[in-house]
Amino acid sequence: MAVLEDAIGVAKKNKISTIVVASTSGDTALKLFELVKDGKVRMIVATHDEGRSPQERRFSEDIRIRLLANNITVYTHNPRKIHLRKIIGKILDRLGFSSWHKHLKRVREKYGTGIKVCHIIVQMLMEGGILREGKVVAIAGKKNGANSAAIFVVSQKNKWPILEEIIASP
Repeated sequence: MAVLEDAIGVAKKNKISTIVVASTSGDTALKLFELVKDGKVRMIVATHDEGRSPQERRFSEDIRIRLLANNITVYTHNPRKIHLRKIIGKILDRLGFSSWHKHLKRVREKYGTGIKVCHIIVQMLMEGGILREGKVVAIAGKKNGANSAAIFVVSQKNKWPILEEIIASP
């Protein structure tokens, strides 16, 4: 919970109006919603249940309905895009070009898995057209719960989000 509170505090201090959060089951998203529901913060939830049958989904449908009813964006990335990016990344790796996957590997080695996941969700939202320009605070974790947060700059001039500042990282 401290990571969520720290991220909100940094967002307010830096006048960043958008906070994105990775959430597998919906629990972290719901906790963040409870903290920001009375504020002027735009909250976006990134999940990865796309393409799964309703029985296989891990994100709580009750939480999804509650968030959507409160004008919270719940975004699930298209798995075909993820698969295509992996294929293209492997081809580029073999040709010796820098790729997203090499970038993520360096991020994970330097900052840990949580910040790597922050990069991934911001990139997903860029690819999905949800984020276009400006600064955002991203929150994520390794397995369950949030333990990492960072500020990213999103620009259509850059194909990847730019890490500006680490807020929390284990």
